[in-house]
Amino acid sequence: MLKTATRMAFLSKLIYEDYETINTKLLGMGFKDWFWFDKDGTQAFIIKTEKEVVICFRGTEPDQLTDVLSDLKAWPKRSREKGLVHFGFAQALDRVYDKMMEQIQRFDMSKVEKVICTGHSLGGALATLMASRIDAEEAYTFGSPRVGSRSFVKEMKADKIKLYRFVNNNDIVTKVPLALMGYRHYGELCYINHYGNIRKMTPWQRIKDQWRGRFRAWQKREWFDGARDHSMDLYFKKIKNVSLQS
Repeated sequence: MLKTATRMAFLSKLIYEDYETINTKLLGMGFKDWFWFDKDGTQAFIIKTEKEVVICFRGTEPDQLTDVLSDLKAWPKRSREKGLVHFGFAQALDRVYDKMMEQIQRFDMSKVEKVICTGHSLGGALATLMASRIDAEEAYTFGSPRVGSRSFVKEMKADKIKLYRFVNNNDIVTKVPLALMGYRHYGELCYINHYGNIRKMTPWQRIKDQWRGRFRAWQKREWFDGARDHSMDLYFKKIKNVSLQS
């Protein structure tokens, strides 16, 4: 799992680059069949290999108004397939969904073993929604906000969609929208602790670890470690380090 997570973290980091940089790096890695989608602030790419289809979504850019509005439209709506979901996230996915599906339907899927959805921040939310719509075999999200209601989570579980949800210590984005609004996380929590290790911890252990992170940040005069911990660069660096040590 960690090797795949490292690959997905790299792609979720790469998608923040400009188109030419993405094209150069993907071609340099041997990915000839890749396709770019960009409409009204939602960006994504699809990579097709013989055995895999990877769908990667770009996350929130604070200077892009459409991204911010997607994050703020937190009222629930009926999703296309499962339960109630965040209106803004569903709206952002809808901008590119039909075109992406048209491209996927052109693929020869006879040898494809799995479809993987991935993304960071808003991109993680879109990856979760995409996985729910197409019943993807796997999804990897990094610093994703909550996406859907209890009914959404229940239906995702019923369809046995395997989602690995990475959370870096005090990442503030993973705490919104509030659970009090009816939103719930879905997927297997892969918590990255203050020391950079991925550990299964009780809620109380995570609270203590989060305070360790805050105290350490305050010692370095970093007052907003929740925003710092949201960095995709940090996610990639820490997951790569854990993968190399395993």
